Amino acid sequence: MKKYNRDQGILSAASIGGLIVLGSAAMVAFPAAAQESADEDVTPNFSVSERFGNNFSVDGVRSGSFVLFPVVQYTQVYDDNIFGASTNEVDDFIADVAAEMALRSDWSVHELNISGAVNRQQYFDNTDESRTDYNVRGEGVVDIGRRATASLSGGYARLTESRRSLQTAFGDKPVRYSVYDAAFEVDVAHNRFREQFGLVYSRENFSDVTEAFDPLDLTPGEIIDQDFRDRDAYAVFFRQYYRVRPTVELFGEVRGEVQEYDILQADINANLDSQTYAATVGVAFDINKVARGEIGAGYQSRNYDSDLFDDISGLNVNAQFDYFLSDLTTVSISARRSIEDTAIVGFSGFYSTGGEFQVEHELLRRLLMVASASYSVDDFRSVGGVDIDRTDKLLETNVGLVYAFRRNIVLSAEYVRVDVSSNGLDARADFDENIVR
Repeated sequence: MKKYNRDQGILSAASIGGLIVLGSAAMVAFPAAAQESADEDVTPNFSVSERFGNNFSVDGVRSGSFVLFPVVQYTQVYDDNIFGASTNEVDDFIADVAAEMALRSDWSVHELNISGAVNRQQYFDNTDESRTDYNVRGEGVVDIGRRATASLSGGYARLTESRRSLQTAFGDKPVRYSVYDAAFEVDVAHNRFREQFGLVYSRENFSDVTEAFDPLDLTPGEIIDQDFRDRDAYAVFFRQYYRVRPTVELFGEVRGEVQEYDILQADINANLDSQTYAATVGVAFDINKVARGEIGAGYQSRNYDSDLFDDISGLNVNAQFDYFLSDLTTVSISARRSIEDTAIVGFSGFYSTGGEFQVEHELLRRLLMVASASYSVDDFRSVGGVDIDRTDKLLETNVGLVYAFRRNIVLSAEYVRVDVSSNGLDARADFDENIVR
């Protein structure tokens, strides 16, 4: 099923109560694997949706030592509140056409992958909302030993920020932005140990928009500047795994990131240049036909260069747990807590906490049902010692069906309900939204 991402303004995330279940499952994982050798390979688990996808995916088109995977998808959407407004909601039908090409090597050693995609969303009535997004990406992996690899990847994407985003500027057209990224990573395994080291660079560049028409505006057509959001980010990380059992690994990670913004925010003569440091420990497990997951928790701190913005620090969490209730049903729980950036002038970052609960059930061999509920809370932090009185809450529920006619033709139907509330003196307007695909 198609999920919303951050740029679409709807964050997928799960219930915090799942941490209790995750902790219990991790404790059970250790005795379950006690009789196995630490050097044995473990048969990986597959969720119902993964197995469904494997059963009905195509083999691709072979060209020498490469395999080409072309995909075309058409989605007809009805949205009863395309602007995420609290009053005077506007509805519309949207034709969503997407095409993707992925070229993958089929070599005994090394690997080369190249992909590209284009997505056109055509609004039937509100044509100014129509957009075309696209991306290209490449990755090369070199085997430098029996159990060691080095990889280099990079990509470019031209995207559109959703009207539903709680951070976006509301202009006559949606905000457009570009993302460039590149990463280098080394992965080495030996005996019970495995190390990963990586360098990551990303660049975000936002385009200005013109104010939306307002008959009461005495200065119509003014530009809403978005250049203060343009930034470069540089990150480095090191992750250490230790295999306790074939089904259980402990890990620890340290990560550092520097964010550099191009210009100051004109209204406050400051920007959000910062340094972020994080340390995480956790456990990863994969118990055949029972459960799999990864639970990480630690401490994160973001320090701003400007004295106007107060530093942010605290607990960070990233956890995912899949329980295989039967061969036909998979139950998934996830939880996260992290520091995020805001596009609101004069605000510093915020802590985002959320979770998701999802059930996948195979009704028939060719018919899959997916239902989920996610909830997130964004808590804004103080600026210049003064508390920002704003907390945003988002609840998303989703139910859908997927039917495979044959290996290369799949039909899906989905209903999404979104409820957004914002509390405090600095809050934005609440809204709700219903989407049918």
